[in-house]
Amino acid sequence: LHFAAGYNRVPVVEFLLEHGAEVHASDKGGLVPLHNACSYGHFEVTELLIKHGGNVNANDLWAFTPLHEAASKSRVEVCSLLLAEGADPTLLNCHNKSAIDSAPTRELQEKITYEYKGHCVLDACRQADIQRLKKHLTAETVNFVHPYSADTALHAVAQSVYPKR
Repeated sequence: LHFAAGYNRVPVVEFLLEHGAEVHASDKGGLVPLHNACSYGHFEVTELLIKHGGNVNANDLWAFTPLHEAASKSRVEVCSLLLAEGADPTLLNCHNKSAIDSAPTRELQEKITYEYKGHCVLDACRQADIQRLKKHLTAETVNFVHPYSADTALHAVAQSVYPKR
């Protein structure tokens, strides 16, 4: 599964997952297949691995996450996907660097930060978590649009199963 994920062999990844391949299997460096897919920017393989339970915050032996891998290599679309699926860009690796710090350009650092805060706003709205909403709501994030569902904070509040306050 590691090789298929790293070489973007979508049909092979699908076949292996459908036949019980362990999505959380780690190699001797602690890398899981999701690290490989994200490192090379393989969007569809990344989606498949997440769909089958891949942990977007998995750590290798050096505490690198899939988002560290994607961000450090400017895999912008994969970064957005990981963030949409709950990746935390503030987790630190063994060098005390976050995925945000690992991004090679200021533009990508700002994009990751913005999307993370935007997803935090949407999640806070879904959970009716006023404290968290106050922490992340800014003039920029108030109009954040989820990159895949097109949900806004208003959509998230309206769809929330939690009591309205």
